[in-house]
Amino acid sequence: MEEVFKSGSLAMSAGPVPGLDGIPAWSDLLTNRILAVVAIFLLLSGLPDLLRLIPHLLYSFDRTRGAEALEHSIGTARSRNFSALICTLPFCLMADRYALMRPDFFAGIPPQWSAPATLGLLVAFILVRSLFYLLIRPRRMGSEQFATLRHNPYNYFILLTALMLLSVGFLSMLHVPDAVIRTVLWAEIAVIYLFALIRSGQFLGSFGMGFTTFLYLCGLEIIPAALMVAVVVFF
Repeated sequence: MEEVFKSGSLAMSAGPVPGLDGIPAWSDLLTNRILAVVAIFLLLSGLPDLLRLIPHLLYSFDRTRGAEALEHSIGTARSRNFSALICTLPFCLMADRYALMRPDFFAGIPPQWSAPATLGLLVAFILVRSLFYLLIRPRRMGSEQFATLRHNPYNYFILLTALMLLSVGFLSMLHVPDAVIRTVLWAEIAVIYLFALIRSGQFLGSFGMGFTTFLYLCGLEIIPAALMVAVVVFF
């Protein structure tokens, strides 16, 4: 029996597998650290405006006329647009950290440029959506009503980013696995987007356009979002 055990050989490498020990964590990448610092600075600089906006955002979340009242105030609308712009970077960093938007072509992008690529993907979606709003415009709407419709998702995007930041912070303190956090974030995105879509549909419906409401909603909101999902899933 002793001879049997002495004749064995070690097939596994005695050292670590090359490459696995050299993969840096997301927070160790210099690009991500710099973008995180920039995001924190932007959030802190825009915090006073964001706190003043919260009552207006909650009112627009609850009622259609809240979005109209917010858009009617030039100063409040400008603060809302600025706050939505500030939220873009934190949202993209969370999306990259938890792989919420990871098309196949991202595999060819170095890890340190993954977050900027995610930001570019969101900017591309915003540009496509803006193009649809340039091409399609409900005839019965005035300029202020059309601006209300166009900027309505901004109100929800700000609330969504704040909710995601709170969720990530709380779940990270509890050492919840990344897969669970990813599921929570996707659920929050889906629910908030659904509310934004319903509110936009209600606003369009208030102009008595009937079935045309659904067609406008598809052209202005659903198709750009579907293109974004198609890129993430199939490319």
